[in-house]
Amino acid sequence: MGAFEYLSVLISIILALGMTRVLGGVGEMLQARSQRRVYWVHAVWIVNLFLYLVIAWWIFYRWLDQQPWTFYLFLFVLISPTILYLASLLLFPREGDVDTAIDYKAHYYANHRAFFILFGLFTPVDIVDSLLKGVPHFLALGPAYFISSSLYFAGLITAAITRNERYHEFYAVFFFLQTVVMSFLIFQTLV
Repeated sequence: MGAFEYLSVLISIILALGMTRVLGGVGEMLQARSQRRVYWVHAVWIVNLFLYLVIAWWIFYRWLDQQPWTFYLFLFVLISPTILYLASLLLFPREGDVDTAIDYKAHYYANHRAFFILFGLFTPVDIVDSLLKGVPHFLALGPAYFISSSLYFAGLITAAITRNERYHEFYAVFFFLQTVVMSFLIFQTLV
């Protein structure tokens, strides 16, 4: 087993925990649907976060050829999956509250600041991550990556600051569309 394979286990576990929390939260929503008041913006963010967890897993493979691995580099690479995992915890009420009536709109706005600040941290971490893979890799991502990163960061920080429902409705859909488009532009191949 090489260093990448060994280290990827922990990263995969953290990403899988985030996916498990998202899927478990959706499962609880379905199980107790008579006691759940679903908010469509929250539902779109469930999809957005799950998609981001999948993308993070996909792009981690781009560290395959990294030599040598240092402890500090490994700690840095753990930041992105940790951010996404913590965001998955904020997106849903505590597990096990199946018998409790939950208004997901109230939950969403009660946690939006922490969720979006945390999610917003992903962008600068991703930029540094891309730079650590080498300047040629960073430049190969192209202008779409730079523009998209700026839009992600500005949009997520704005979502953390404002409670304006129209903005949150617009941005949930915009974020989804932006992520889908960027995935097709940048992440078509594994390496």
